[in-house]
Amino acid sequence: MLWASEHTEDGAATLPDIAEWFTARIGKELGPSPWHTVTPEDVRRFADATHDWQWIHLDGEQARSGPYGRPVAHGFYTLSLVPHLTSTLLDLRWTSLGLNYRVDRVRFPAVLPVGARVRALAHVKSVRVRPRDFLEVVLAVSVTAEGQSAPVCTVDHTRLYRLAPGARLPVDGPVDFVPDPRPAS
Repeated sequence: MLWASEHTEDGAATLPDIAEWFTARIGKELGPSPWHTVTPEDVRRFADATHDWQWIHLDGEQARSGPYGRPVAHGFYTLSLVPHLTSTLLDLRWTSLGLNYRVDRVRFPAVLPVGARVRALAHVKSVRVRPRDFLEVVLAVSVTAEGQSAPVCTVDHTRLYRLAPGARLPVDGPVDFVPDPRPAS
């Protein structure tokens, strides 16, 4: 593979350079991501946002006598963690925009207990250059809860990324810092 500096006068990577970089990593395992704790407060906020106040998620006492013996997170809450959990698995400093495009083959093989810690493993499943200067990257993701053998969610997650001006090729390995784009208060 040629280095980006061999492709442009200023050393910036092109979209085909980035696509080639990702294509070379198809099938290679990424991760695991850092642990993320599923708090009762986060589950409550998700319930409020989605209007899904089912007792198995929110009522600890009733949930203890329910099918799982404790409160469990919403399946869609678990799915919604995928972009966050996978954000540290790829170096995305080369992009100016990332969009969720598709989710396919979503499964919830096990429940996610409220209070558990989760993390993600992934591998690049496919890559292709798309119209309007987007790169499509499909990750096969498995979200696991600490101490459980079955994953709590598996999904093929497709994202579209736009190349940032002056972008450089990504680097392998975990990304230690993912910036929070929210304005400081």
